Amino acid sequence: MKNTVQYLTNLTPMRGIAALLIVIFHIDLMMGMGQGLLIRHSDSLVLTKMFLMVDFFFILSGFIMCHVYATWFKETISGNQYKKFTIARFARVYPMHLVTLLYTIVLFKLSGILQIPKVPVLQVADTNFSIFTNLFLVQSMNLHNWFTWNHASWSISTEWWAYMLFPFLVKPFLKLKPITIIIVVALCFIGYLAITYLLVPLVTSPPEIPFVKIQPGTLTINVAYQFGFIRCLCGFILGMAMYQCYKIGWGAKILGNGYTIVLITLAIFTSMHFDLPDFVTVTLFPFLLLSGTYGSINIDKLFNLKPLQRLGDWSFSIYIIHEPLLYTLGNIMTYLHPVGKTIQASPPPTPDMLTAWTFSIIFISIILLIASLTYRFIEVPTRNWINGKNKKDPGLLSSQ
Repeated sequence: MKNTVQYLTNLTPMRGIAALLIVIFHIDLMMGMGQGLLIRHSDSLVLTKMFLMVDFFFILSGFIMCHVYATWFKETISGNQYKKFTIARFARVYPMHLVTLLYTIVLFKLSGILQIPKVPVLQVADTNFSIFTNLFLVQSMNLHNWFTWNHASWSISTEWWAYMLFPFLVKPFLKLKPITIIIVVALCFIGYLAITYLLVPLVTSPPEIPFVKIQPGTLTINVAYQFGFIRCLCGFILGMAMYQCYKIGWGAKILGNGYTIVLITLAIFTSMHFDLPDFVTVTLFPFLLLSGTYGSINIDKLFNLKPLQRLGDWSFSIYIIHEPLLYTLGNIMTYLHPVGKTIQASPPPTPDMLTAWTFSIIFISIILLIASLTYRFIEVPTRNWINGKNKKDPGLLSSQ
């Protein structure tokens, strides 16, 4: 099957920036257990909302899947096509998922041998059963009451099953008329509302870590280990709908403008700053995606800068390795500076803001270095090997 997919250059740095924001969110969360180390909550709540970058990923993923693979399934779904597609997506996400899963398992087993106390918020759901669910990418299918092993992999689990559903959605989506696109988009946001008001109250958490329970009153869509697939599907289908808008050039004159993308970005950060309901912030993501995709002279110049392109190339590695490396650093610090035989299920002491920012900058530098290596020596080689010699995944031509 000949590959004629256009490379959407501008989406690559957007993905990289989103991955970096998630890293900063987790650094702040894990150092201070949500107490606001990098930016005081009294000054802004913007960092507390950076988990929503995962939802931007979901929307981007649906968009890119349509761009890269829609022609494969526009007429029918053959067994051979579905097999090739499945192998291509497996090659894209599974090798690094497996590497980080095994690394995390070894890390925590070794920590036990060294008598490093368990941190409940990290390890309470790490069992032999959760190894099984992670291996088969079902850890976010309401089988656990907390995150397991490499916590970030919950979204990989949900995206995998969205991929498996994708070929069956292509043909109906290609037939959508403008009015039905609007209906699909509306249904996606109804889905977000359902998550906010119906599913969030149903989310459970382990009794060992009562201080992290999700509060329905926060009007969040932050479900993951439970109902995460529904959250992913809302974003994924929304991204597919946005691709139909992109194909017909909807809003290109307004959105394809540098000032517009700046205004949309400011609106997103303003929504996060004031802690508006998550579904309000997510409403802006499709416009950001389209604006970046359409581009302009200035947008294209900015996004074509080599450092931003490299950041996008490394984004999957950045995302999937950052939490295991945070665990590693935490265990090393605990081993060198033990605080006792046990760590109680309560937030640990927190460093001051200057120390937190210094650590963040150093850690991000380490992440970028390691991500560049895992991308070069694990991601790309295993992807090409699985897809077969000279039969590379067309996803390499996209930002996905």
